[in-house]
Amino acid sequence: MPARPLAIALAAILTATSALAAQAPTVQKYTVEAPKSTNIPAPATLAKAFPDGFPLGLGSGVVFAGKDADGSIVLYAVGDRGPNADAPDYVPAPGAKPEPAKIFPAPDYTPSLAKLRVKDGKVEVLAIKPLLTAAGKPISGRPLPKGSVGSTGETPLAADLSVPPTDGNGLDTEGIAVAPGGSLWLCDEYGPFLVNVDAATGKILKKYGPGQGLPEIVAKRQPNRGFEGVAVTSDGKVFAAVQSILDVDGKVKASKAPFIRIVELDPASGKTRMFGYPLDTEAYKKNADAKLGDLTAISPTKLLTVEQGKGADKKMRNIVYAIDLSQATDLTGKTAPDGKPLETVSDPAALEKLGVKLAKKTKVADLRALGWTAEKAEGLSIAPDHKTLILTSDNDFGMTIKPNNPVADKDGKPVTKPGDYQLAPGGQLSRDGKPVPTTFTITPTTDKTELWVLTLPEAVR
Repeated sequence: MPARPLAIALAAILTATSALAAQAPTVQKYTVEAPKSTNIPAPATLAKAFPDGFPLGLGSGVVFAGKDADGSIVLYAVGDRGPNADAPDYVPAPGAKPEPAKIFPAPDYTPSLAKLRVKDGKVEVLAIKPLLTAAGKPISGRPLPKGSVGSTGETPLAADLSVPPTDGNGLDTEGIAVAPGGSLWLCDEYGPFLVNVDAATGKILKKYGPGQGLPEIVAKRQPNRGFEGVAVTSDGKVFAAVQSILDVDGKVKASKAPFIRIVELDPASGKTRMFGYPLDTEAYKKNADAKLGDLTAISPTKLLTVEQGKGADKKMRNIVYAIDLSQATDLTGKTAPDGKPLETVSDPAALEKLGVKLAKKTKVADLRALGWTAEKAEGLSIAPDHKTLILTSDNDFGMTIKPNNPVADKDGKPVTKPGDYQLAPGGQLSRDGKPVPTTFTITPTTDKTELWVLTLPEAVR
């Protein structure tokens, strides 16, 4: 090829490449670490493994709160119920039915809010505020009493495997949003609950739960998959996303429900509506594997969320979608032809024949393609420019649980999941009714809360 045409061709390629680069999102990556002075003390039995205690978790939810005069980004963030780990099922008495359990090595920890500032290439923790009841009493993250509204039926276990009390005010906070008047809205995985909080004091102003201001059907959430995201629109409406499909019949693992419910609450009138978010059903081995992360509002009828979970290809998916609710059907009072919940209808086309339109969604960004490595994007918010996204992961309070001397299953593979064992009050572990030498140890991790400032090439409208 002559030199001039070659130069022209190369110039065209470089121009096209530059144009594509200009259209790609840009990412600034940060690590969020609270001062060690805010660490949660570890019990004596774990003091050797956690000499500095458990690092505070602040990545469960995030929301844009404004900018300082120098352009620094100010955020509110929230952590979840505190250090916790999967546990063997608890058998309270010989012959009793095993109950799901969770280990809470710091059972008195109070879920907390934080104020953050992104400045000079780092994230500063400006303030941390524990959540309080209206009377000013600190809440905890321990499960609610069995049989109460929002109870997961879990038995809390301390690090020494003793049983601390449940907490009627317990919350597993997962999302945060700012109301037009300046108060904060939190969502919770237990109830699931929506909670209005005074930003200055951390006091709970009002709490909504299934049958207590929210639709009763959301009580059918899978345990620990209640509300994962919350958003407040400019007109004051509050939206909350259930994390996964509802367990309407106790057969959720086989469920082919093609949608996840999003609840709308109008605090001014108390009225609620529900909408269906359409899953990427073809991407998962089973629909129960799909999860939604946080929510953030674009307009009174448009939201952003992160759809995520392990795909059928065994790879994690973390995709940001814009959700348009303007033409979606309110699911309130809608049922399948046989009167069962709509989750029993597996075909979206069949839903439309019932007069049910799911929300429309548009892909905004594939986080994995941009370098996201955490399992979940737990926090999501959008700045007023509608181009700047804030995303956070969770550090799980820097702890995990590992098996020692796991027994083998019938195929000879080690049984490593705590829930596949049973625990008696004396601390003896068993499997299938037979005592085993297996134990579980809580160990530290190096996990950090990651924060991304992701700038889109165009505003989302």
